[in-house]
Amino acid sequence: MTPSTHSLAKSSLAYAKLTATPTDTAWSQVYNAGNLFACLSLTLKEPQENPTTLQNLGKELFNNLEAEFFTLEEKNRQTITDAITKSAKHVPDTVIINFCLAYVKDTILYLFLQGQGRVIMKRGDKTGVLLEKKDHDISTELLTASGYLHNNDTIIIASQEFTATVPDTYIQEALELELPNDIAESLSIHMHKHADGAQAAIIIAYHGASPAPHPEPKEATLADIAAEETEAYTDTFDEEQKESLPNQLGERAHDLFSKITNLFYRQTRHIRPHLNHRKKLFLSVTLIILFLLVISIVFTKQKQQATQDAALFASIYDPALKKYDEGKALLTLNADTSREDLLEAERLLKEGQNKFSEGSKEAQQIAELLAKVQASLGGNDQLTNTIETTKITVDKSSLLGLEKATSDGAGFSQNDENVYYVTRTTAFAVSKSTGEQSELIENDDNWEQAVAIVPYQSNFYILDQKDGVIKFVPSGDSYSSSDYFTSAPNLSKAVSMAIDSSIWILFSDGTIKKYTRGEEDAFTIKELNKPLAQPTKIYTDPDITTVYILDNGNSRIVQLTNDGKFQKEYVSGVIKQAKNFEVLESEGKIRVLSGGDIWELSL
Repeated sequence: MTPSTHSLAKSSLAYAKLTATPTDTAWSQVYNAGNLFACLSLTLKEPQENPTTLQNLGKELFNNLEAEFFTLEEKNRQTITDAITKSAKHVPDTVIINFCLAYVKDTILYLFLQGQGRVIMKRGDKTGVLLEKKDHDISTELLTASGYLHNNDTIIIASQEFTATVPDTYIQEALELELPNDIAESLSIHMHKHADGAQAAIIIAYHGASPAPHPEPKEATLADIAAEETEAYTDTFDEEQKESLPNQLGERAHDLFSKITNLFYRQTRHIRPHLNHRKKLFLSVTLIILFLLVISIVFTKQKQQATQDAALFASIYDPALKKYDEGKALLTLNADTSREDLLEAERLLKEGQNKFSEGSKEAQQIAELLAKVQASLGGNDQLTNTIETTKITVDKSSLLGLEKATSDGAGFSQNDENVYYVTRTTAFAVSKSTGEQSELIENDDNWEQAVAIVPYQSNFYILDQKDGVIKFVPSGDSYSSSDYFTSAPNLSKAVSMAIDSSIWILFSDGTIKKYTRGEEDAFTIKELNKPLAQPTKIYTDPDITTVYILDNGNSRIVQLTNDGKFQKEYVSGVIKQAKNFEVLESEGKIRVLSGGDIWELSL
């Protein structure tokens, strides 16, 4: 049960967490990063001899969520829905997932529910259910809802197991308390009576202005003045000026009042001589009301901007601080996990540091935390490049575009003219210029478990986990085949292959072997700060002197010299789920296919 408070300009979000003790078949967790709150429970459908580690699945889900959510350019119901769906793709069918999220944007509450669960709100003296799916509802559709928050609203996001255990009467009684921590304490007594590890809930209290309709100016000319002044005021306002806000507002109010007064006298000069005292008083009161209206517009605009800035800052700084704290705590216990957390904190801060004006309070805080993170990483920033990612679209006949659209192919590779891939029955070539696909080589019992096909000069090489490396040489209108190895090594764990003047083979355990003319060369990786973990792709070619490895387990692409010396690593959250990548050294870019999207990174 953990209480916390997060400020949003003049509004705030306080929350408290409730999670049950995990069991062999059930695990739950609640999560907060900035204005994003989540409640997750994972349950095995039936006992297993070697059960899936639910805690690892849950941690990976939250890591995926951070990578997907915090890279969204625009956060709305559709984009957040897509991010949630992608984040949970790795959860196997043997596990029941109940995942409920809330995101607060200004005064708007967005809700999302995958699986079963419930969202309850208390407003004033009324309590109701905003979103719910019970265990008898077998639909797989992700439910969403949104609406405005009012001051002192209290929201409970709970897993289905929690609501099934804790009766509504107890929830109703607990909501009579004001503080989330007190509500959590009251409910925890009933929750812990049942040994169900899937029970989880998070209580959120909102304190801030309730939504109000924006006033519309009566006169177009006065509205133009107000819009002009508001825009000018917004453009020149920053964090340092907040301290002197009353004085600045007074100066601008004086200027604005003068403009409106001049406009008023210009428009009424032909009727003023005919006005009696009562009418003059009425016009003066009208003028004052219009002046106050304009001032309220200025205040409203500035409050909205400050709220947006605070929410953006929280979405960057809070998750980074959390990762930094976790990394520091694990420094002496688990060096690899500690480094992962610190690198993720570094990525978040680097991607967010240019989103605030130089010298602003937010920029300074981000810079200070980034310095702490890099100091904890040991000052190796010159070798570690936490890269900002940009989602892009590519031609359908390009390497990654074709792999994205092809479900039954493996071992995608390319040369200047074509993209190549292999299936169980055929190796195909697809023209980059026309998109036309042709059958290259038919499988005449040549391969059984092919994982890569690579062109080299006029020949082709297919890496098969059972039969080794098969070399195909042009022979008339077809290709003749032969074994590359005279005595094939064990390639059952081989996952990828690349060719320059030698053949490079990558294994799932992180081993890399280099062969020339069928004989193994001496090759070791030197000066790599941490070993490869679950790598999936290797790339090099005759035109470059470097070797790149897609190291999914460490969310990075590693760059080596062709004699094995570590040069640099490129770290990004999108790399963890990447299927393939493409290096464009001449353009200084790397492209990655991950989560059904293509991302571009800078070398």
